Amino acid sequence: ISNKNSLFKSLGKTFSLPNPLMNIINGGAHADNDLKIQEFMIRPDSAKNFTDAVHKCFLVIQNLKSLLKSKKMLTNVGDEGGFAPSINTNEEALELIVSAIEKSKLIPGKDIVICLDVAANELINKEGLYSIQSSKFMSVDEVIDYYKKIISNYPIKSIEDPFAEDDWEAWKKITKVI
Repeated sequence: ISNKNSLFKSLGKTFSLPNPLMNIINGGAHADNDLKIQEFMIRPDSAKNFTDAVHKCFLVIQNLKSLLKSKKMLTNVGDEGGFAPSINTNEEALELIVSAIEKSKLIPGKDIVICLDVAANELINKEGLYSIQSSKFMSVDEVIDYYKKIISNYPIKSIEDPFAEDDWEAWKKITKVI
């Protein structure tokens, strides 16, 4: 700032912190389970302020922990801080998250949305195929169809790194379709 004032003094009186994304289930390289997607996160879209956002996320996390325990699943955490239970499919993780949101008396897709970090750089082979949901490799078009399917079935509002960072054709396709 040219007048040597701190930036926050130039923001005025009405500013707020952004809504946090909280990593609640780990897969991929960050966990010792069968999930291919690296991070399943939640975002508290109905939060009135940052404190309310943290409170809503805390409720969901505590209810997810309770659900995992009731299913005799471990509540160990992965490298990134989310739970890393022995889960076989992305859909199973998504179902658990939706159940935890509902158990928190919040509305999935309105109060809390799901955000994914696929980290697809880790999931591409030399032929340009991706293993997003199992050890089976899929084409870019099949992966996009899979993303469309889970977006239509779950309150997913963000997908980070859905394809490898240098797979420009895949990025063009997904940007056009979703």
